Amino acid sequence: MEAVKRKKSEATYEFGPYVMDVAKTVLLRDGEVVPIGLKAFELLLVLIRNHGQVVKKDELLNQVWPDTVVEENNLARTISALRKAMGETLDAPLYIATIPGRGYRFVADVKEVANVTESSFTFRPATPSPESSNEHLRVGTELPAAPTIYSKPDENLISQLRYYKGALVIALALLITGAVAWVLTTQLHPKTPSQLPRKLRQLSFDPGLESEPTWSPDGRLIAYSSDRSGNFDIWVQPVNEGNPIRVTTSASHDWQADWAPEGNRLVFRSERDGGGVYVVPVLGGNEHKVASFGYRPRWSPDGTQILFYSSILRTNTAEIPKLYIVGLDGKPPREVLSDFLTEFKSFRAAWHPDGQQISLWGNHLKQGNGFWTVPLVAGKPVKSEFAISVAQQLNEAGLYFVGFQWAPDAEALYFEGVSANVKSLWKVMVEPNSLRWFAGPERLTAGAGLDTDLALSRNGRNVAFTSRIEQTRIWSFPFNAANGKVGNAGQAITSAGMDAYFPDLTADGRKLVFVTNRAGKREVRIKSIADGQETILITDDLSRSSPRWSRDGRRLAFSRENTARSVSAQNRWDMATLSAAGGDEQALTTARPLVEPTWDWSKDGAWILAGFMRGNPVRRLIGMIPVSTAPKAEAQMRVIASHPDENLYQARFSQDDRWISFCTAKMNEAGISTVYVMSAAGGDWIRITDGKFFDDKPRWSPDGRMLYFMSNRAGFFNVWGMRFDPVAGQAVGEPFRVTSFDGPGQMILEDVRTMELALSADRLILPMMEVSGNIWVLENVGQ
Repeated sequence: MEAVKRKKSEATYEFGPYVMDVAKTVLLRDGEVVPIGLKAFELLLVLIRNHGQVVKKDELLNQVWPDTVVEENNLARTISALRKAMGETLDAPLYIATIPGRGYRFVADVKEVANVTESSFTFRPATPSPESSNEHLRVGTELPAAPTIYSKPDENLISQLRYYKGALVIALALLITGAVAWVLTTQLHPKTPSQLPRKLRQLSFDPGLESEPTWSPDGRLIAYSSDRSGNFDIWVQPVNEGNPIRVTTSASHDWQADWAPEGNRLVFRSERDGGGVYVVPVLGGNEHKVASFGYRPRWSPDGTQILFYSSILRTNTAEIPKLYIVGLDGKPPREVLSDFLTEFKSFRAAWHPDGQQISLWGNHLKQGNGFWTVPLVAGKPVKSEFAISVAQQLNEAGLYFVGFQWAPDAEALYFEGVSANVKSLWKVMVEPNSLRWFAGPERLTAGAGLDTDLALSRNGRNVAFTSRIEQTRIWSFPFNAANGKVGNAGQAITSAGMDAYFPDLTADGRKLVFVTNRAGKREVRIKSIADGQETILITDDLSRSSPRWSRDGRRLAFSRENTARSVSAQNRWDMATLSAAGGDEQALTTARPLVEPTWDWSKDGAWILAGFMRGNPVRRLIGMIPVSTAPKAEAQMRVIASHPDENLYQARFSQDDRWISFCTAKMNEAGISTVYVMSAAGGDWIRITDGKFFDDKPRWSPDGRMLYFMSNRAGFFNVWGMRFDPVAGQAVGEPFRVTSFDGPGQMILEDVRTMELALSADRLILPMMEVSGNIWVLENVGQ
């Protein structure tokens, strides 16, 4: 079998709609990049180069992971990720067939095309795409132009001989100098031992979610959270041999542990008694609550203080957490760096090894993306400079960072980074005194899953992390919309292996529409709730979102994204309608400043309620547009509600069209969203929620006496309800909780861009993210 090798002359392989460019290490489908990890790419390359032949599992492991100890299930996971990326299933393989008991075979026809690369190198900085998330950060450093080298041809033979004579003298001098340097280095200084090979191995194997590892100070044990007992508890397991030991036994979820530097206790987040930060002896015992709130607690290097966030750190939620420090002396937590953090759109924080400073990777409102180190007591923040080579590699990889941790000697930083939609672990070298990044980033992992929750051992040599697999499916729950009571545990109604988003139910609850993304194709699907029959209404490369049924269930309205590079972010979306029976889409609006891809139909189907971007400064407002004036319906827009200092969005009619619910968020204020109701005829706004949390996606019950919404007021996003008197036009009582998803293994999708809530009189529909994963250890990363 032919091993994977990097060559100056590489072939390009074509199969089906795919092109595999070996020189560029990229897989394309119809010209679009298919996001797969490096190891998945190398595995596919071995199979393609041996297409038609069975490649044994041992051979694949030896060729793709030649110097690494890995388990066979890592191969199976990588194969599964490849199949998912290419849109095939185990039962109907188009490309990779499993040969039971033997290995795998690439079954599609392959065409090999020669592709000779040039020996010269040209650098082109990556252009970061517009950010869709406050949490994900990119680096966009401009680099100086490379100097041009000129050479003058020799005029005659004599000048050439003189040239060679001078070159010979210089070469002899260099040779002598090198010999002297070699003697001094080898004779007067001890030899530096060669670096040990890195070894990757799996530590935990349970089928649920095992995550958030933390090392004991001596490096012999790892604590982590696991749901093997039914809910999440903290467990401790030997790194080499031995069974895991359960540390916490609460009926509530315990997670996000960190091992104290002195080795005698753990700090963790617990959902018990309203949630908070707790400390417990390493092998169990009395648990002590040190803060009544907080997430991701981390010990200071001397073990006397605990740093934690005020919020859970969700994906794509516009919230800026606060940082707190608490000790073990019984004093309340105190907020730190409050003034400096108000200057950021988003950030992640960690202790500096000296214990006197906090480092931040974040998006500064004025200075953009970068890395800062801030003294806790006195002194100015220091922003790290990037060497040109570091900035170049960050741009080339299209890399943005999430969480991070310092090496104990402050000479390296370890990051969770995302490149081409693959999350891996990375390393950057740092000058301890200046904090300048001078080398890297170096990619440490390239698995098929999402590599996250990095934890560096106390000696700085080994890394533990979680390899996660995430899947989003649409779930259906029995529900009484009149009183907010949920029935049994519910069930998934979309297929495994296919992420599904933006669900919406017909008014009678009989049909579901949702959006999927399979093998680069965006699909709009309709599913019958009664018999499970599913049809694909639209499938192409155009991004669509937020499909919404008309009241009679005959038509759909949805947003379409114009992906042309010439289109600005403010002019990206238009709206279209389509018969539920199929046919051609009808454009409702042109690509004008429509930014809110959520809307609602009036009862008679003549009007659509939608969100628009208008004004100076630009803000979101709510308007109604007549369907009959398509495709330029926005020209006839009638403004329903607006505010000079707030954005308005997520508008919905009550069933009788008498009331409109919507959300507001103050401009330049993150993390707070408030639900209001107003009369469709106009008038004052009626506050439904208190404006202290992120309350989103308000949806009416069929009788108009309940308003349901998503809220993070209890930590994780859950469905909450509020009674409403449609006659008096006022809220009744206090919000009450409807669902109780409080663990990281199964939760309501937290990305507010794709989170949705749909309901009928007897059914509640939610997009649920199901997470599994195991703990892995990578040895010898820091030597």
